[in-house]
Amino acid sequence: MTKFIITIFLFSIALFSNPSFSLELTVKVAKIKTIDKKIVMEVYLLTDTNSQDWQNLHLIDKKITEFDTDNQDIIFTGLQKRTYAIRLFQDINNNGLLDRSSNNIPLEPVGFSNNPSLFGGEPTPEDSAFVLTKDQRVTINLKHRKPKKRRKKHQ
Repeated sequence: MTKFIITIFLFSIALFSNPSFSLELTVKVAKIKTIDKKIVMEVYLLTDTNSQDWQNLHLIDKKITEFDTDNQDIIFTGLQKRTYAIRLFQDINNNGLLDRSSNNIPLEPVGFSNNPSLFGGEPTPEDSAFVLTKDQRVTINLKHRKPKKRRKKHQ
């Protein structure tokens, strides 16, 4: 009986200490222009890589933090070998929401894993998807809304 208990104990240590069951993702946020505002970062699990809508995804983790330097790391632990997508924004007005225009264009700085173009609006989760197979470090650039150019008045 004692050998059986020791065998079960050793097996469970080997099983739960296996790094494939608990991976670490370090996200570096770059191109922060306003240091004293919160960054909201969401990690989503993609079970279907053809997913086109962020609202239909499973939110794995959400962290809200303020940075005191222009580049900072946020670490997510306990992840598995799966496909994920990250969406983040800087909450300039501290309302906890990503503010959008009437055309659904983000009004606050945003970023996505893989740093896809925002030319066509918010990218799909598929555009931001990446496979986590080992401890990994990614950099996400905050993209800021460009101010509207004022037309010169002709007199």
